[in-house]
Amino acid sequence: MKELEGLQHRLMEMLLAFQEFTKERELTFFLVGGSALGAYRHQGFIPWDDDVDIAMLRSDFEKMEAQMEAVGRRIGDFVYSPVEDHLIPEAPIGYLYDAAHAQNGYENTAKIDIHPIDGVPKRAFLRRIQMVCSLIYYLSEYRNPVKNKGKRIRSISKVILKVTPNALFDFYMRVTKRIMTAWSDQSSEDLCSLFGVAGYAREVMPRSFLLPLKEVSFEGKPFLIPGDIHAYLKQLYGAYETLPPKEKRRPGHDSYRTYQRSE
Repeated sequence: MKELEGLQHRLMEMLLAFQEFTKERELTFFLVGGSALGAYRHQGFIPWDDDVDIAMLRSDFEKMEAQMEAVGRRIGDFVYSPVEDHLIPEAPIGYLYDAAHAQNGYENTAKIDIHPIDGVPKRAFLRRIQMVCSLIYYLSEYRNPVKNKGKRIRSISKVILKVTPNALFDFYMRVTKRIMTAWSDQSSEDLCSLFGVAGYAREVMPRSFLLPLKEVSFEGKPFLIPGDIHAYLKQLYGAYETLPPKEKRRPGHDSYRTYQRSE
């Protein structure tokens, strides 16, 4: 799709800038979600993809956020939006935006989604607690109903928002974050992107699906992806080698239009 070329070119510039930033600080990130699928299936972007998904183990993610504060949340033209201070309320993850092309708002500019990866408890009831805490954390941060988690959870979240005084939400955020991140990303047998779009059940996966990471070529540049990429993609997408129907091969956002006009 020719109209995406400008956007994807800019995304690569952002990805390389973030790679340099993390390497200088001895931090590690890897491609996940649609970007990992693109790396495997297309050796680069999925042709109709309009953003980049990466992940960092929680320990590195927290260090990255602190280092971003130290540089004023900027890497050249790119601005970092930390988990608890979003330019655009979406999911409680980190975002890197292209400030140089934000004349139509950050929702219409190139962005990289940066997911923290947390350890997961072994016992089922503790997993339930971790999942519930992640949902309460989401509600407490955005004060909006939870998205992409099913109608039942969205309905419950609406009720919680109605009955909870605003003064309690900051307290809920502190407590739920402490609980949901309590399991070590270094020693847990299972790991999870708590706010991944696939949902908690599918995002929880054996450590061996992700680590050790392996290096592949993405748009001709070396990047890391989950070590057992086949098991990882199968859990997230099922028949991941099959292309979606033609009518679904389109960008998920309108941000590419900004780059159509300006590049």
